[in-house]
Amino acid sequence: MNEAKTAKEKLVPFVLWGITAAVVVFFLWRWNLEPAVDVLPWQGYFFAAVSAFMLLYILFGAISATVYRPAPALNDEQLPGCTVIVPAYNEGKHVAETLFSLLESDYPAEKLQIIAINDGSKDDTMEWIRHAESASNGRITSLDLLKNGGKKNALYQGFHMAKFDIVVTVDSDSIVTKESLRNMVSAFNKPEIGGVAGNIRIKNLADGMIPRMMDVGFMFGFEIIRSAQSLIGYVMCTPGALSAYRKSIVMPFIDEWLHQTFLGAPAHIGEDRAIATMILQHGYKVTFQSNSVAATCIPFTYGRFCKMLLRWLRSDVRENLLMTGCFFRKFKLTPAYAAFAFHLSSLALGTVMPLISLVVFLEMLCQFSPAGLFHSLYYGAVLGIIGALIPAMIYAKRVSFLDAVWAPVYTIYSLFLLWWIPIYALFTARNSNWLTRELAPLPQKAGKYTNNCKQERLHN
Repeated sequence: MNEAKTAKEKLVPFVLWGITAAVVVFFLWRWNLEPAVDVLPWQGYFFAAVSAFMLLYILFGAISATVYRPAPALNDEQLPGCTVIVPAYNEGKHVAETLFSLLESDYPAEKLQIIAINDGSKDDTMEWIRHAESASNGRITSLDLLKNGGKKNALYQGFHMAKFDIVVTVDSDSIVTKESLRNMVSAFNKPEIGGVAGNIRIKNLADGMIPRMMDVGFMFGFEIIRSAQSLIGYVMCTPGALSAYRKSIVMPFIDEWLHQTFLGAPAHIGEDRAIATMILQHGYKVTFQSNSVAATCIPFTYGRFCKMLLRWLRSDVRENLLMTGCFFRKFKLTPAYAAFAFHLSSLALGTVMPLISLVVFLEMLCQFSPAGLFHSLYYGAVLGIIGALIPAMIYAKRVSFLDAVWAPVYTIYSLFLLWWIPIYALFTARNSNWLTRELAPLPQKAGKYTNNCKQERLHN
């Protein structure tokens, strides 16, 4: 539930919308008076072309998502058995909150197995797992790994313990809605579906601007873009917070997944993208179920937020390369493959574009072109804001008009404070350090998805 907002908090979105409108109006006025190409000959055309491509992709995703429909829910008799794996590390009582949210699911109790795995935690995580296990009437089975082996290893152990073919994975800081398991399992309505991605939202919205900005981003990236990818069965990431797999499809390559390497180094991060990549490489489909929702915490401080993004982007570099190789090996002249190519091209462009932009920026810096530098930042920021208005409009319609303003705000925030992360990730993609596995600061307020939680511990 949302806490009552102060007058100051209520005023913030109005101020941000006013600034956004003023910037766009000023941009349109200046564009007529002094076109960018008069200041930046080839650079202007280059950035305009890239911006046009990304804007087209955002539009393509938004339009495609209007066609998407989740798979219909099955009744109790039609539902197969389901195993849920919850790996936990230094999660304390919050793993119990996750487990109780699963126990409250409307999934038939006799068809549900929950495996809670303590991955060598240094706190009282195992005690809370046992507490939930004792109240589960046999639905929860615990596994205490005395030595921390990482999330991949914990999931690997869980897959081997699973007694049902449909396996759902849930992060230990996530709260799963009552109907999510039923909806998730119902999506395996065709034998060629090997994985299903859940819909992830943020629960610690009251912890400042970072969670609020990312809630808009999650809605667009986790819901709109994956809805578009789901139409062709090529969802390229099954989020760790809530996803499901067909065990019989995963088990033949699970050892390869566990021992995956990149440039000779073990690949410990990005297990969610890696397993989706391997399912697609083996010729199966991965879809998205929008009505299977899990709310999770994200870091609310700049330092930890950067570490989370760095971990995500390093795995993106690796998996984008692997998916590109898969695309060329399995290339077909079909509409679905053309759409897949469009999605993959946007991901690849997002991987290398920050580096290219830095090179262009440094070139102008060497030429000491103050006007060029100013216009690069100016046009980049405003075109980014215009592109961000698309997810903002969708968020405004589905969630909140006022809070939708955080989409263009995030564009500016990224341009000035996060620009270095994709570049650093590209050059350090071989590094698989988790970066944020230790105990994190507790948020000061509970968000609207807390489900009786007083405080949330960040684990991302």
